[in-house]
Amino acid sequence: MTHSQTHASIAFAGIVVLATIALVAPPVPPASAEVQASRICREQGVKPNTAGYDYCLLQAERALEWGEPGMARAYARVASESREACQSYGLEPTSSGYSACMERETKARSLLIFSEEQINYGPQLARD
Repeated sequence: MTHSQTHASIAFAGIVVLATIALVAPPVPPASAEVQASRICREQGVKPNTAGYDYCLLQAERALEWGEPGMARAYARVASESREACQSYGLEPTSSGYSACMERETKARSLLIFSEEQINYGPQLARD
């Protein structure tokens, strides 16, 4: 057996071993809606333990469960923009005025999402 044949057989054996491991290894489960929602919120600049994070997480997770990742991203933008708006008014994040501002801003901005959203009738709705 020549050197090149030896190297080829070692390479082939390595490929067979890796393929066997890939077939035997358990599949990686998809990320839960909560994990995906958390990632989407962080990507939009809404960090954990900041104003708007709970709103972002709840709404984005719900949208993902409905199969609407675009809407989840829109809710994350709403939380981020609402936080920025309340901070621009000079409100302190620990104040009750800030909480009221966040509630008002997220509610108003989320209405804009629905006004721009194309109606999508899913199988959960009855049809005539």
